[in-house]
Amino acid sequence: MTGLMALKDRGDTLTERAGRRRQEILAAARTLVSEKGFDACRMDEVAAAVGVTKPAVYRYFPGKARLIQALLEEDLLLPSQALFNDIRAFDGPVRELLETFAQRTLEIQERGLARGYMMLAMDESRRRPEIAALIRDQVLTPGILLLVAAFARAMAKGELRSGEDPTMMVRLFFAPFMQITLIRGGLGVPMSGHDELTAYLRLHVDAFMRAFGT
Repeated sequence: MTGLMALKDRGDTLTERAGRRRQEILAAARTLVSEKGFDACRMDEVAAAVGVTKPAVYRYFPGKARLIQALLEEDLLLPSQALFNDIRAFDGPVRELLETFAQRTLEIQERGLARGYMMLAMDESRRRPEIAALIRDQVLTPGILLLVAAFARAMAKGELRSGEDPTMMVRLFFAPFMQITLIRGGLGVPMSGHDELTAYLRLHVDAFMRAFGT
């Protein structure tokens, strides 16, 4: 029994070590991609940044496409899906929903690549259309559709002015998040960090509710 327990402990340790190594590889790739873009980032550079051999990186990610997919999943898809699940379950006032969506979306943008996945998708869409398609189909489109449904419910409850097109309202509400993407890509008027971005989104929610709230 003691031998079996020791083997189990060793297995747990190996699993934890493999998990840490995987995160080190992703962190190195994240830095390199943010600096160079998806195509210019090479697997040997990722290996050198981690301090391992290139074959060692391939043991975790059998090709750069799989490494990029893992970055997208960890930094963008999984947190976005968690946010979408919370939106589906939300049953409070629409203003609180907007504030939650704004804050959580800002957190997702700040947690990922420095230049922002949206900006990278725009940069790389011709060379890697699958990246832009993945972000569009699994993040942007589901998020917009969920907000359209939430706005329609808010209209039915009398929280938002009736007679407006909820899809157009969502596009209007979503615009500042693309502005933040451009700022992170160096193409917009800069803002000095999290506090200013938070104030920007708070003002946007206030203005939106003044325009469309009852």
